[in-house]
Amino acid sequence: MIEISVDSSQLEHGLGQLLSNATSTRPMMAGMATELHSLTEDNFQSESWGGDPWKKSLRAGSEGGKTLQDSGQLAASINTAISNDFARIGSNKPYAAIHHFGGDIKAKNKPYLLIPFGSGYAKVKQVSIPARPYLPINPDGELQKGAENRLLNVALDALAKGL
Repeated sequence: MIEISVDSSQLEHGLGQLLSNATSTRPMMAGMATELHSLTEDNFQSESWGGDPWKKSLRAGSEGGKTLQDSGQLAASINTAISNDFARIGSNKPYAAIHHFGGDIKAKNKPYLLIPFGSGYAKVKQVSIPARPYLPINPDGELQKGAENRLLNVALDALAKGL
């Protein structure tokens, strides 16, 4: 005769911890915000959106710099916020959206815009900025390649913590 005895106290502890982790989501959201920030830093470093290269800027190409990193202020302005219900990433720079989404900038209060060009400036009525998504979510609300798996791993790790 074979007899098997199971001590359910470990199982009960594990299920209790899993339930606690699932109802206290703030640590998971903090982990997701950190991962979103890491993905954004990767994009600035690789000058791409999840591996899809950005269109090079004229200044970066001619001066050997990096696109979207003339002064480094845009990359440095990336911030995150969390609650129990969300993880958010963004920038407070007024020019952040035009670089992420792209669009046209038109002269409004003057007859032309002065655009740095070579060692001087060019006078233009309008300039088109191509979309260079640096956040891990593109203008259509889609996550970049690999982001979904990285965020899912953060969520699973947070749920399993302490098991």
